[in-house]
Parts: sequence; C-alpha cells; structure tokens
Amino acid sequence: MFAAFTIVALTFFAGAATASPLAHSSSVPLGALTNEAASLPVVDLGSIAAKANATLSATHEGIHTDLAQAIYPATLLLCPLGSCISCFPLDMSILPPNTCLAEQISNIASVSIIQPSNAGLPYGVFVGGGDCSIFEAIPTVNTCFNINMGVTATDIAIN
Repeated sequence: MFAAFTIVALTFFAGAATASPLAHSSSVPLGALTNEAASLPVVDLGSIAAKANATLSATHEGIHTDLAQAIYPATLLLCPLGSCISCFPLDMSILPPNTCLAEQISNIASVSIIQPSNAGLPYGVFVGGGDCSIFEAIPTVNTCFNINMGVTATDIAIN
C-alpha cells in the first residue's frame, strides 16, 4: 500500500514540475500551445504606430453588450519564441481590467492579439518586464510583434 502511494505521489510531483512554463503560480489560465499567429505579418514592437484596429490606452467603465460582441472573441498570444511560434493563448474576455499580470511566462519573445472581427480593443494591452514598471503597447490586433525592449518581457498589463 505504501509503495503504491509513493509511486502515485512521485508521478504527481514529476508531472507538476514539468507541466507549466509559468515563472510562478498565476490565476490566469494559459491554454495549450498554438501557432495560430504564425501566418500574420511580423514586425518589431514599437516600430509602427496605432491603426484603425488599434488597442486604446484609455480607462473605460465596463464594456457594453454591443461593444463586447465586436471585441470578443479576442485572444492574447504570449510566445516564448520569435515570430509568434508556439504561443500560449489567453482568453481576453477573462483578463482583469486595470491590472498588471506579472511573470505570466518566463520570457515573452513575441506577442499577438488575435481578433476575428479586426475591430480593435477599447483598452490598452501592454507587454513589459521589470516587475510591472517598463511597458510597450501592443498597437494593433492581428499582427505579430517581436519584442526587443532591452529587458526580459514577462509581464502583461491591461488598461
């Protein structure tokens, strides 16, 4: 009986040690790896200005139903590799507003927001590092951005 318990416990702990790329525990669930954005145009973050389908850096008091229908589904992709390959998807409808989510993955090399409506977002989405102190805005949806900030990108902010 003790041997069976030991085998089950060791299997559980071995799986837990390799199951997640998170730097530490998080309340935001990451989905399975995807290459959904690999076919999008790829640019360096900070090299283009916001466009019509831009993410906006303004505070809004809630989202109205008709606006939510145009915004969602929207998926934030956090990619440990450049050119949006092997990305972890986050459902943006569940991300808390006015929040910095520190250390979501240990190194974000590229990022994208996939939005089928191409309508843009009524709030800003930022990627950064340095304990939520250094950020670059993700200026448009449906574009892959390689991150070259001079610091390791580990944080996401929604504002």
